[in-house]
Amino acid sequence: MTSIRILFAGNFHWNAGSSHVIAAYAKAAASLPCEIAVSGQLARLDAQVPQHLPLVDDVNWATHLVFVFEGRQFLSDTQIDLCQQVPRHRRLIIDPDAHWGPSMTVGLDDSHSNYTAASWHNLYEQLSDVILQPRTAPALPPGAEYFPYFGMPEIHRRATNTPEPHQLPYELQYIGSNWWRWQTLSDVVRAAAAADPRIERIRVCGRWWDGETCPGHEQATIAEPNWLPDHGVEVAASVPFGHVVSEMASSAINPILVRPVLAQKHLLTPRMFETLASGSLPALTEDLAYLAPVYGDGAEHFYLGAEPSETLARMLRDHVAYRQRLADIQTRVYAAFNYERVLADLAKFLQ
Repeated sequence: MTSIRILFAGNFHWNAGSSHVIAAYAKAAASLPCEIAVSGQLARLDAQVPQHLPLVDDVNWATHLVFVFEGRQFLSDTQIDLCQQVPRHRRLIIDPDAHWGPSMTVGLDDSHSNYTAASWHNLYEQLSDVILQPRTAPALPPGAEYFPYFGMPEIHRRATNTPEPHQLPYELQYIGSNWWRWQTLSDVVRAAAAADPRIERIRVCGRWWDGETCPGHEQATIAEPNWLPDHGVEVAASVPFGHVVSEMASSAINPILVRPVLAQKHLLTPRMFETLASGSLPALTEDLAYLAPVYGDGAEHFYLGAEPSETLARMLRDHVAYRQRLADIQTRVYAAFNYERVLADLAKFLQ
């Protein structure tokens, strides 16, 4: 089979999930007749991303062009014209936030961010006929097809090999930025405080947890200043690129927190797979019930349920049983979602 050259265009930042996905694709490509790069002409990059992702400055290098749209419409009219150098039937869109489809609002969180539904649809229709969403259920909107996009990294540590909770630096931590996650995280912290015994070694890593907000996105990044330190939570900076999974492994439990509108749309996210790879126990909120078919048997034990403080305490108390359950899930999910397999599935959409 002739090698295909896939050029990605997106809004890529070093501390955002999609950058890690593209890095994993580039590594997995070595086992496939495939090359992976990021477009220097079409992508919007921060200063650090070029150190971690392969860049190509000429769109004509590509046999196929893949757009990844998350919160921002990053292409100018000039860049859209430049895309035409790759034939339309060799261009596709990955839509991790499900902008294609009906509008959805959960509280103040809107599925189309600072844009209109019509603007997203018009943009997508200019670029491609193939739109892929990592959406498990309900049914995909007309014109979209399922593709997980996110994969499970190589297993950093088997769950059954994880030290006992008291031997780890943290009992509970969350790694990720505050993007519509303040209420959920503060609920988890309160549950940890109410656990018997109280869970005290807690860390949060990422941006906008200290009361500082992202300009233009104040509601999405709102947090109560000093609330976390006052509740005994260590607040740290974002984890360096490529170290998310290993840092997760420093804690017995890592809750998986999903932006409300993404959970309502049943979308997959990177943390759902990275947490498994770390060997740390995932704590799942009830709005993630759609993950049960992905994780398979044993997933029900990791939901916080109606008594989250008791569930957290039980996860630490019965850690041997929980780690065996997690080891089984690790094996099953890695077989289905390793990056070699995910990239091979993407290649099936490329003509």
